Amino acid sequence: MLEVARLSASYGPHRAVDSVTLTVGRGETVAILGANGAGKTTLLKALAGLVPAEASVTFEGRRLEAADPHRIVEQGIALVPEGRGIFGDLTVRENLMLGAFPKRARAHEAATLDDVLTLFPRLAERLSQQVRTMSGGEQQMVAIGRALMSRPNLLMLDEPSLGLSPVMTGELFKGLAAIKARGMAILIVEQNAKRCLKLADRAYLIANGRIVGEGAAAALADDPQVAAAYLGGAAPANDDAAAPAFAPPPIFSPSPLPATGEHPPQSRPTPPAPAAVPSPAFPESPAMKHVNLMIDARELGAADGRTFDRLDPVTGQVATRAAAATVSDAVAAVDAAAAAFPAWSALGPNERRAKLNAAADLMQQRAEDFAAAMMTETGSTKGWALFNVGLAAGMLREAGAMTTQITGDVIPTDKPNNLALAVRQPVGVILGIAPWNAPVILGVRAIAMPLACGNTVVFKASEQCPATHQLIGQVMRDAGLPAGVVNVVTNAPADAAKVVETLIAHRAVKRVNFTGSTHVGRIIAETAARYLKPALLELGGKAPLVILDDADLDEAVKAAAFGAFMNQGQICMSTERIVVDAKVADAFVEKFAAKAKSLPHGDPRSGNVVLGSLVSAEAAKRVKVLVDDATAKGATLAAGGSLEGTVMPATILDKVTPSMRIYGEESFGPVVTVVRVNGDEEAIRIANDTEYGLSAAVFSRDIGRALGVAKRIESGICHINAPTVHDEPQMPFGGTKASGYGRFGGKAGIDAFTELRWITIQTGPRPYPF
Repeated sequence: MLEVARLSASYGPHRAVDSVTLTVGRGETVAILGANGAGKTTLLKALAGLVPAEASVTFEGRRLEAADPHRIVEQGIALVPEGRGIFGDLTVRENLMLGAFPKRARAHEAATLDDVLTLFPRLAERLSQQVRTMSGGEQQMVAIGRALMSRPNLLMLDEPSLGLSPVMTGELFKGLAAIKARGMAILIVEQNAKRCLKLADRAYLIANGRIVGEGAAAALADDPQVAAAYLGGAAPANDDAAAPAFAPPPIFSPSPLPATGEHPPQSRPTPPAPAAVPSPAFPESPAMKHVNLMIDARELGAADGRTFDRLDPVTGQVATRAAAATVSDAVAAVDAAAAAFPAWSALGPNERRAKLNAAADLMQQRAEDFAAAMMTETGSTKGWALFNVGLAAGMLREAGAMTTQITGDVIPTDKPNNLALAVRQPVGVILGIAPWNAPVILGVRAIAMPLACGNTVVFKASEQCPATHQLIGQVMRDAGLPAGVVNVVTNAPADAAKVVETLIAHRAVKRVNFTGSTHVGRIIAETAARYLKPALLELGGKAPLVILDDADLDEAVKAAAFGAFMNQGQICMSTERIVVDAKVADAFVEKFAAKAKSLPHGDPRSGNVVLGSLVSAEAAKRVKVLVDDATAKGATLAAGGSLEGTVMPATILDKVTPSMRIYGEESFGPVVTVVRVNGDEEAIRIANDTEYGLSAAVFSRDIGRALGVAKRIESGICHINAPTVHDEPQMPFGGTKASGYGRFGGKAGIDAFTELRWITIQTGPRPYPF
């Protein structure tokens, strides 16, 4: 059916596909496997007429000369591109009918539409729905359906499952199997190699633009070298065999970054790259996700083709395989944001609000996708994941509401005939860096107010949750934000320092916001200062909950349990220290221990647990070391203290003293310490005896007394008769001391992400001294 000989394609001087020869038989499904940047997408685009190429191509016995894409579709070849290429503001029906434009398809529109809706029943229920409001999987079904409406004989698919949840991926491949069963030929590029080889009859292996292997799909799936390179299997022990024999030397080496740190003004090419080094030989999760960079609304592999793996902390399997951005990728992301800034900043406030509200709606519709990603990447409970989505959607809506609150002032001036104005303006590109522990909340917080203020953003995802953070970028794109307004960069842990410095140093980046540890925050602050970039930092915490002798102990217990054990204590505001008056300490500890022992813990996917997994085995071991150090030095375990893999039950350490490491160190785990004090003055002193100053709480029935104590606690946030864990989109959120500086939220966010300018207008003659 399709015979391709010596196909070559280039981007400028860079050869992306080099002398590729392949065939696809009638009714056959053929897969193309390769690393990011290997040339797979370019190959499909060349066959579809979207990229100039040199080749001898025969389709159904007819020679295909260089042709425009429309003629190629008329001859029976349809491509579903990476990124889908659908029209978000059109309905499902309107998108599908656009595919029926070829003459070969027009007489059969109704019958073909019925076939498409039979293959993808979800679409039949949503024909009048705007496509931008649908999930990524449903949008991919629309894209495939539109291609099928052209009645092709060969369907080409570029990464159809990219970014989809396991459920949607399964449903999508079920549809592809049905298409195959109907006798249609398929040529598929897909990073989910296991599913791809299961669907395919044959497969080709491509590296650096060249075919380096081929064979029956089943045989390749069993080949240990193929398994090591593409399926996450264990490579052979022999060093000589560890790298697949079919990987040739790279065709070229990427150009070095210019010394200025600026990228050349032309758009980022998608050249071939050296074959990626296989990821460590960890078993793949059946639900493993593949994540690319998102630059200028396109999902791309890293410039050098490398990836990194994020492991499920509970199972140890590969949860996500993500693109490992290079320095040039980081520059390209900022360039895209800078190019998008003039148009986005000129957009009216109500239009920006509408897009942020649309993103909030879409985020809630995709809550299950976020929950699945969080549970596998961070070990969180489903409840915590859904709470993240709900609060993050609220942050988007609050940011939308703030678009009309970016106001200025008329300032009295002594100059005659002069009008003096204080005007707030967007600043340009904002770099947002968010952590893994509340990934949706903190990821959205890093970008929502910057966008509301008219800035464009580069969002550097956490290495611990690349798929979760990539979903945020996809939601913003699918909600209709223009290309380049939101860009998402994922990087391997070993590359973090150089990628982050490149992003901060770029001339177009005007502000930095970072949420994470104090240790890394200091590095970010130093780097930003070196390049004179203002930084907003929300860092570590060691939140005290102070219980005075007249407190309602039952309410204090509820607040302490929620504050200490929500998300396994992995929240910057988590209650780390309970400072309790000795008069009520015994009664409080007894009630609190009973509450802690009642909280179920375990694998978050196994059922209704309150405490799930810590983020990694290393984090769990560190927390256990802190517990053991305290008990060895005289602390009493009132509850918990054990460790089962990465799961620790709710743990209470009573009678903690300054000689114990956990007295001063942030545990970031499901452990809370109890320090007994005599009177309010000692309580205040102990509460302030820490380098941190993010959140605090005070419990007392006497509100005046509690307020007096709260005012003397050195923290950015303090709650009276409420837990230390409390966040709302409109509140000024931030800390003091080693917990950072600056404030997220509400009008405080406007100050952080706009430039306050003084502009004067001389309305008449002005006197001068000479």
